[in-house]
Amino acid sequence: MNFSTLKRSNRLAAVVLVAFGTTACPAEETDEPADAGPAAVADAGPASNTIADIASSDENFSTLLAVVQKADLVSVLAGDGPLTVFAPTNEAFTASGLDQAALDALSAEQAAQIITYHAVAGSVLSSSLSAGVVNTVAELSLVVGTEGGVTLNGGNAVAGGANVSTADVTADNGVVHVIDRVLLPPTVADLARYAGLTELGAAVAAAGLTDTLSGDGPFTVFAPTNEAFPDETDGLDVTQILTYHVLSGAVTSGEVTSGNVDTLATQSFGEGDAAVSVNLDLFIDTAAGVRLNNTANVVIADVRGTNGVVHVIDGVLLPLNIAQVATVGGFTQLVAAVGASAPIPAGLVGNENDVPVLDAISTLSALTVFAPTDDAFGTAFPGGLPSDNAAILGVLGGHVLAGSTPVLASGLPADTNAEVSALIGGLTFDAGANPPTVSLVGGNSAGIVLTDVGATNGVVHVIDAVLVPNP
Repeated sequence: MNFSTLKRSNRLAAVVLVAFGTTACPAEETDEPADAGPAAVADAGPASNTIADIASSDENFSTLLAVVQKADLVSVLAGDGPLTVFAPTNEAFTASGLDQAALDALSAEQAAQIITYHAVAGSVLSSSLSAGVVNTVAELSLVVGTEGGVTLNGGNAVAGGANVSTADVTADNGVVHVIDRVLLPPTVADLARYAGLTELGAAVAAAGLTDTLSGDGPFTVFAPTNEAFPDETDGLDVTQILTYHVLSGAVTSGEVTSGNVDTLATQSFGEGDAAVSVNLDLFIDTAAGVRLNNTANVVIADVRGTNGVVHVIDGVLLPLNIAQVATVGGFTQLVAAVGASAPIPAGLVGNENDVPVLDAISTLSALTVFAPTDDAFGTAFPGGLPSDNAAILGVLGGHVLAGSTPVLASGLPADTNAEVSALIGGLTFDAGANPPTVSLVGGNSAGIVLTDVGATNGVVHVIDAVLVPNP
């Protein structure tokens, strides 16, 4: 990992070997001749010098040892290892505000998490440390820095960070690096600070979301780098944008799959008892790495905290409108139809002028769009889209509902005879079918194969057929 070797000051002395011997006593008189054979005292062998021995032999680690004992982990630190342990001194506990009362209040489980957060599998000398993220025995992440010495979680400049004060104290079962603060298991909010994501941290604090991201979770946070943040945020809904980077549940890189996923960001429509809140979706593409909304890539994955996981990304994610959902979601034939369509007559949308379909599904609210898949378009138009742009509009109009609120799957009419007016024509539904179906009055039916894809101006339901009038 190519760190420069630390200059060591006040290197911790190696554990003093325990002397094994006997005290000389006068020989007892006996009629038997003295034994001239080999010495009968067995060789005790070399003294042990495990990480546990180092801690127990130096009074500067008495507080650490007490926490290790409370966690019942002495045997682990005395085991085969190998382990790399970042060992806080007694002064480190004091500097971190952990007095005796705070330590007494720790449960054995809490003590164990703290101790294992200071340990990394393997024996890693300072010359082999490198800047970046490392996962600890606690399955929580440390952020290692190397400029001006080795720092952990941002060093002394960051609340919760620590500096390595003495490196490379070797043990039989690993290596100890002495640190000047105690490392407490981090939340996802802490990890943003530890990783130096100051722009994100400031935005989270300004939006009042620190407590939320420090809560139980679990969360998955896609955390933009400082370089990715926009210089100007006027006119943006910062809270909505930040929560658009957060998923419910801890999703590691090995569990990420391509497709859409709900974020914690919401968009509200309507008022009072009729109000509807929609979770906004983002789209994940795992064809080459992990790419989000075709705009940002995961550059550091699986930074683990107590309440979730952080993936660092190289861009800021902005919530999508319905037109953008169609583009990012890979509805290429639908996008082509939108581009080839005649504009929507002004009278249908209450405008003074005709409105291009693309503009309508980008800006009008609140819309419910039934979006056919590419395969559905291929089946409906095997020879390609109609050349008549008015005919294309006639088809698209039967896939759009416009109202004060979008229609979620839970709000589809239970009455199969109930007709709902679309932009052009009418629709009926069978919510009890598997999958639920939508039918064009005087036309065909389609299965609703994916529901409630949330956008800033409505929702999208994906269907497996294009709704066209009967010939």
